[in-house]
Amino acid sequence: MTDVRLLIPQGMKPADVRASRIDAPVRRLSGATMGTGWSLSFAAEEDVANTHVIAALDETFALVIRQMSGWEPQSDLCQFNRAAPGWRELQPEFFHVLARALEIAALTEGAYDPALGAVVDRLGFGPTPLVIPEARSAIRDPSGQHDSLAMDPGSPLRFGRDDTRWRDVQLDAANLRAYQPGGVALDLSSIAKGYAVDLCAERLRGLGVPSVLMEIGGEFVGQGVKPDAQPWWVALELAETAPAPGEPPGTDVALVNLSVATSGDFVRRREGVSHLLYGRTGEALSGELSGVAVMHARCMDADGWATALFALGLSEGLAVAEGQGLAAVFAQRTADGARTHLTAAAQAMTG
Repeated sequence: MTDVRLLIPQGMKPADVRASRIDAPVRRLSGATMGTGWSLSFAAEEDVANTHVIAALDETFALVIRQMSGWEPQSDLCQFNRAAPGWRELQPEFFHVLARALEIAALTEGAYDPALGAVVDRLGFGPTPLVIPEARSAIRDPSGQHDSLAMDPGSPLRFGRDDTRWRDVQLDAANLRAYQPGGVALDLSSIAKGYAVDLCAERLRGLGVPSVLMEIGGEFVGQGVKPDAQPWWVALELAETAPAPGEPPGTDVALVNLSVATSGDFVRRREGVSHLLYGRTGEALSGELSGVAVMHARCMDADGWATALFALGLSEGLAVAEGQGLAAVFAQRTADGARTHLTAAAQAMTG
């Protein structure tokens, strides 16, 4: 197959396209936040100054970091993690993201777990990395090249169930409170970045910017269309190997009032250990999936679900995605190269 696979959202209305189209050049801005990069392509009237746009984005980044960063000791999340048992009032944004994270945890029976902060630290991906001697000796690099925390797909790195206690975190929606049972360490890095993308897009709409492609660390939202009436196209990156025979050379998604987020272990590893964890056991994931992409109206949901489906693996992940009606693309490692599997909702986007 020589043609790139195109995924186009269903139900695009000409009226929506006309309303978002603006006769102005595309502007591009970029920077760094949350330990990664951000980029913005947008079209707006001349009176929308770049300085105003950057100020709005910086305010949004600061809000999310202040409330949900696991790297800032005084963030609301870090204070919650250190708190004694009891109820704690949360800011609306923090509560909203935590509530959705716990919903996805419940829907995946804990395969996705937002309370793995302690395990993340132990594997060296948190702000205070801890190296555990027994973990070093338990798993060896099959190639023999690295005497370090290397993942053999057949020998997953595990931690105790005491580290994964998302069920013990209770919510009080009426009063925007969460119950800290004592010792639970939240980690919302798998969903807060997507929420930040949503919040940035919302702030930009408030500035009168109808045409936007906003990205933070590879999670995207597209609003409206470009000045030439074309959608904002994003190429999915899900595998480190070439496509298997018969597979398209790539997959591009048209982001018209749509978000896409990806999760995988083919880019970021530390000494061979996947930074993605299986919530039911605390295992560092490594196996047949190289990546998963989810398209959703909200980037927060796309972000959380991409991580969850990757954690579930190909078979269970596909089943859960179908049950939730998610548009998802799974990339599977095979001896012949990367093979992709689409849910029914994603397949419908191929036209």
